[in-house]
Amino acid sequence: MTKKYILQLALGGMLALTAASCNDRLDIEPQDSVDVTKALTTSGDVESAVIGMYSLLGTPELYGTNLNLLPELLASDNYISWQGTFASYRTLARHTLDATNAEASRTWISGFEAINLANTVIKALPVVDADLKAQLEGEALFVRGIMHFELVRLYAQNYEPGGANTQLGVPIALQSAANEAEAAVTQPRATVAEVYQQVIADLIKAESLLPESSDRNIRATKYVASAFLARVYLQQGDYAKALEKANSVIASGNYNLNPIVSLAFRNRNTAESIFEIQQNDQNNAGNSNDGLTTFYASLPGNIGRGDVRILGEDDIPQNEFGVTTLYQQFEPNDTRLTDLIYEGTGARPGRLRNGKYTEFGANIPVVRLAEMYLIRAEANFRLGSGVGAEPLEDINLIRNRAKATPLTTVTLEDILLERQFELAYEGFRVHDLKRTQGQLLVLDNDGLIEETISYDDPILVLPIPQREMDANKLLVQNEGY
Repeated sequence: MTKKYILQLALGGMLALTAASCNDRLDIEPQDSVDVTKALTTSGDVESAVIGMYSLLGTPELYGTNLNLLPELLASDNYISWQGTFASYRTLARHTLDATNAEASRTWISGFEAINLANTVIKALPVVDADLKAQLEGEALFVRGIMHFELVRLYAQNYEPGGANTQLGVPIALQSAANEAEAAVTQPRATVAEVYQQVIADLIKAESLLPESSDRNIRATKYVASAFLARVYLQQGDYAKALEKANSVIASGNYNLNPIVSLAFRNRNTAESIFEIQQNDQNNAGNSNDGLTTFYASLPGNIGRGDVRILGEDDIPQNEFGVTTLYQQFEPNDTRLTDLIYEGTGARPGRLRNGKYTEFGANIPVVRLAEMYLIRAEANFRLGSGVGAEPLEDINLIRNRAKATPLTTVTLEDILLERQFELAYEGFRVHDLKRTQGQLLVLDNDGLIEETISYDDPILVLPIPQREMDANKLLVQNEGY
């Protein structure tokens, strides 16, 4: 691979990243650090920086692990539980974390590092050849947009449809920090409304600049940006725009549902995959102390630690809420149950495990076509429309693929449950809880429900890392930390 130009300077005068012990969970591998004002002088330099930008997205701090795992653990309730030894994940899952939590720290740091590299690419565009300039600008805007989106969802209260959304979001970073002096420039947190406005502006412009196709799923295209826009609009509750973007991806003809749901997680860059993190046995998010396979799997041959357990039918005793686990709600013949949930036989055997991540070097799907069908179905239902297809048709398309019984009528509850079945363990859990204004049921050590938490409880928002609070006096900490 060409040399990656990855700055280790991010927003707000961040401290230099160094390798630390696994107990601290800040074991970020050092990257090459260069003064990009000197390094990015040719088209080749800038394209190498873009490749480095994608590489950052696949690190364990971002889509390699945490942007998937943290939203699942924050709303694990009748779904999953953490039984691993890392205190940073355990306190997060139990909602007892503080501002020094390593996962909150390293995800914030790497998210802004990716944003900074995107800004560095944009700043260097004048040296790029004309035939490549639009694509590289589009890719940089795409990464900047999706990273601000992921950060605001985790570190701020949810966007409230129809509200002013003046609650604090995250700082908006639009300038690169090419040296320590520039990195020391501090910014306050923008409002949630302002962050979403910037995310949408970046993704819309990226959509207009990116090619309609490229190497499948490896680099961003117009329809990858469209798919993320559909996700952003859905989170906002802007169903008309979510519908428009999801339908455009489906109607493009660039993607097709796989005949078997497990193929997206067993094969690379399948017809269903819109965007995925490229990994192999030598370069991946981790096979010891990081990585989705590491934490989810429990298979022979030391594949996985079995830290994340799927809650089964015996894990929540009878209670006044009448709650059952998600596992119990699958139909017996549903292949999302039979093919993608299994009893672990490796580390911590005898418990149910998630079968979507079973190989250390397998690619990680970030956006699949199935999600677009689910967005289209939900948006059409809420709007009372049938753009592209009726909601029942889209939901049965997903259910038929999984060999689940087709529905004869469909409700919003059916659509949201189908979304849980299809997208389980892919990083949607707490975000869906927040946007649907649901309640989280908190279990005690015996599996009994001890309390309920509202979707807008501050405990479901990550703290601004203490190291950032110390470096940037303009930042305001989230409630409860």
